[in-house]
Amino acid sequence: MVSAKVKTAAMAAPPLLACAVLAYAAWYALRQVSLQISPIALAMLIGMLAAGLVTLSKDVSKEIGNLSKTILRWGIVLMGLQLDLKRIIVTAGPAVPVTLVATCGTIALFWWIGRRMGVSGALSVLVAIGTGICGAAAIVAASAPAKAKDEETGYALGVITLCGTVALFAEPALMPILGLSEQAFGFWAGASIHEVAQVVAAAFAGGPVAGEVGTVVKLTRVLWLAPCLIVLSLVLRRMEGGDGKEAKVPLVPWYVLGFLATAAIGSVVELPGVVRSTMAWVAGGFFVIALAGVGLGLKFGQILAFGIRPLLLAVLASLFIAIITLAWVMLVGWI
Repeated sequence: MVSAKVKTAAMAAPPLLACAVLAYAAWYALRQVSLQISPIALAMLIGMLAAGLVTLSKDVSKEIGNLSKTILRWGIVLMGLQLDLKRIIVTAGPAVPVTLVATCGTIALFWWIGRRMGVSGALSVLVAIGTGICGAAAIVAASAPAKAKDEETGYALGVITLCGTVALFAEPALMPILGLSEQAFGFWAGASIHEVAQVVAAAFAGGPVAGEVGTVVKLTRVLWLAPCLIVLSLVLRRMEGGDGKEAKVPLVPWYVLGFLATAAIGSVVELPGVVRSTMAWVAGGFFVIALAGVGLGLKFGQILAFGIRPLLLAVLASLFIAIITLAWVMLVGWI
């Protein structure tokens, strides 16, 4: 006999998949008119629109949330296969320390600024880490140790996606104005734009060399996801005083260990290009499905209730990382 949980999960899957299919359809249609909008952002938006039109039972809504988190965490695990440390060191080795400084500086500074602006600690963390590392994946990965509410996660995803989309169009437009070479532009795009897909779209707009450099530099930022989450967990535990009135989130979540394991595999084993590209596609699909679930659990009113301050924080953080990485390119060089 089928358990109640399996039945509920079966009821939760169709809305997730329907929103994901609609997101990909909208993404494909927009690409035909040269609009580069992330399918991840579209999935969350479509999920939010569906949540306003369709009433789901409490059990189904809860199961959608659980499935979304599980799917997205597996997407984070599969992201590790995109990392090839040998390739990173050979192609953009000097980008490793630069991206570390830019990433850590952005996260620490804007976590602090967010609190001073009156933004909640959890939302400040999510905006800062989404800007500093890799957008949606970093935000959802950090939501557990930050103990963020679903509405805070949704808001952070929305504003970081918005800022990354603006950068996707703005940076290629600035390339000729700033007189950047393909290599220099690729470095800047990879070091400053949020989502991997956004970096690929923006960097290749500057030429094939820019696309290659931008992709590898972006992956060096993704490399810092696991260490930053571990440090974040340690800092938050210390801030809480260490006595914990409730069950604590594990210091190193299983999906972070999985990410490290797949990154190690991708660096040690010579995986065929088709395997890496397929796993990247699967991970992207997981993110789209998961973000559809996040959207299904949100209402526009819940997002708007946070006001404009978190949006301003995201804009300032995005400008900061863009300016400091551009300053490096202009004053020091792309390497």
